[in-house]
Amino acid sequence: MNIKELTPWSHGKRHMPMSRDGEDPLRMLQSEVNRAFEQFWRGFDLPTSGAWDTGLASGSMPPVDVRETGKEIEIVAELPGMDKGDVDVSVADGTLIIRGEKKAEHEKEEKGYRLRERSFGRVERVVPLPEGVDLDAVQAKFKNGVLTVTVPKTAEARSAIKRIAIQH
Repeated sequence: MNIKELTPWSHGKRHMPMSRDGEDPLRMLQSEVNRAFEQFWRGFDLPTSGAWDTGLASGSMPPVDVRETGKEIEIVAELPGMDKGDVDVSVADGTLIIRGEKKAEHEKEEKGYRLRERSFGRVERVVPLPEGVDLDAVQAKFKNGVLTVTVPKTAEARSAIKRIAIQH
């Protein structure tokens, strides 16, 4: 057996090696990585369809930062191009649900031509909340395309925090 027979490409030719079934190995790798991430996120009971899509038109998940302090949990979601009226925030079954939908139409008629543009986009993000939060005191603020949701902890949850001394 010749060593050249073992390599999927021949010396001197410039082409991408193909798998036995003719599929591009980079596409196969990307597909496997996407599948692994989908399986990983299923463990958190979060919606995964559209999770890795780009753009609002496909129903993507907006970027979210979650920060926890001794008093509260703060969730910050980026919703560029949206207004307060485009956003809906709700709490159900121990999860915070952020939904946004933007519909924009623009029409311009000038010098014998007509320009008509439409854009539509929808985002949704589900954030699981821990036990010991006061769902009746949740507050949401929206400014410059950034939504900040503050979920205060209950008095019991705040008092349950125990500091651990670090030994040298």
